[in-house]
Amino acid sequence: MKRLAKIMVTMGPSTLDYAIVRRMMSAGADGFRINMSHGDEKQWATFLELIDKASQELGVHVAKVADLEGPRVRLGEFQGVDIAPGQQVRFKYKDAQGEGIPVDNRAFFASLERGDRVLVDDGKVVLSVEDIERDSATLRVISGQRLEPRKGVVLAGKEYDLPPVTEKDLQNMKFIAANNFDYVMASFVRSARHVEIIRKALSDAGAKDVKLLAKIETPSGVNNIDSILDVVDGIVVARGDLGMHFPLEDIPVIQRRIIEAARRKLKPVILATEIFMSMIERPLPTRGEISDVYAGIEEGVDGFLVTSETSIGKYPAEVVSWLSRVIEEANKNVRPRRVDQLTSSLESRISRGVVEMAQNVGASVVVYAHDFDVARLISAFRPGTSIYVGVPTTQLARQLSLLWGTVPVVVGPADSEEQGLEATEKELESKGITGPGSLLVELSWTPDRSTAVVKVKQVF
Repeated sequence: MKRLAKIMVTMGPSTLDYAIVRRMMSAGADGFRINMSHGDEKQWATFLELIDKASQELGVHVAKVADLEGPRVRLGEFQGVDIAPGQQVRFKYKDAQGEGIPVDNRAFFASLERGDRVLVDDGKVVLSVEDIERDSATLRVISGQRLEPRKGVVLAGKEYDLPPVTEKDLQNMKFIAANNFDYVMASFVRSARHVEIIRKALSDAGAKDVKLLAKIETPSGVNNIDSILDVVDGIVVARGDLGMHFPLEDIPVIQRRIIEAARRKLKPVILATEIFMSMIERPLPTRGEISDVYAGIEEGVDGFLVTSETSIGKYPAEVVSWLSRVIEEANKNVRPRRVDQLTSSLESRISRGVVEMAQNVGASVVVYAHDFDVARLISAFRPGTSIYVGVPTTQLARQLSLLWGTVPVVVGPADSEEQGLEATEKELESKGITGPGSLLVELSWTPDRSTAVVKVKQVF
């Protein structure tokens, strides 16, 4: 069985090397994330050159994903300082007078109350608020050893009242539009209205064809998950930031709730944060991490996003190799939970019927798709085999590369659905994917979705 769940990796200092990028791609990386919270356009352009060169040399289609920083509060620029539990620390707005650790946004101080817990650097530092002034605050260190510049600052259980798109995001969107990204990940999405604002900003910047993934990482994002899913192309379960707002023991339940919502809405869902975190320093994952991947497969995620494991870790290619190996074995032994809810959509009902037919007769699914949604709906019902999708463009092939089980095949534009399917069949045969004895269930839609053609075919 081919690996069905997908792998997205994060670029960073550890991947500024063509040989490493090529090894990650050869090992099974399906998407490459560029985190726009770090680096600059020159570095991002270098990452894109490495990705494009490797994908062309290997003849594969991988998604290029831009992750917008979004409305985040961070520490400013300063020399890192050592701290100790019990010590008092003064935080101040970056332009305020006097000594103190700079914070880059006044929203932090406007949101503070005495007794609030402040988490810095994904919870590596925890402080308690003791005194508040207009542009400064005195805090007591509860845990942690060092404060470093540019680290994120979270108020446990609270959300900052910030607009969904920042000036930095707007500037980064121009880079996204100019460099043919396939997906944009939007950070700290709290509502469907926020998604609409982000989409308009992307369209105004010239990036209207990218697919939008909402990162769910705040209480509002969790509470509004259904309405958010109605207006995005997919979601990312950002467990790291969720862990800043909810008790850690609640995260598995929240994770399952978000994934189940995405499955009901037939939208892609990617699980992120601390997938193989131990591999930052060691060449093997832990048994617990492997079990975590199995749980994600059973819950039905489309794929996994590794972050620090590849961006700053010592073994980026080994991370992909191990994750691919574990997913493939999990796909053999664990079936994703069934989606029982049927929508009123004719497309979704037919897609489910195609998947069930393929499973009943032991066939592979072959689709010719003009757009993203045709393949998305087939993938959403998690067939236990690969979905071969003939597509007219390389951009659509790259976008489909992150969907469960989807193997995109570029066959070019077709004058008819029949012609598109025939071209897809020929391409699969030429690649040795299908041959005599292969059993196929084929689906094609007319561009206006008025007519679907479903065929069961034996290859002789």
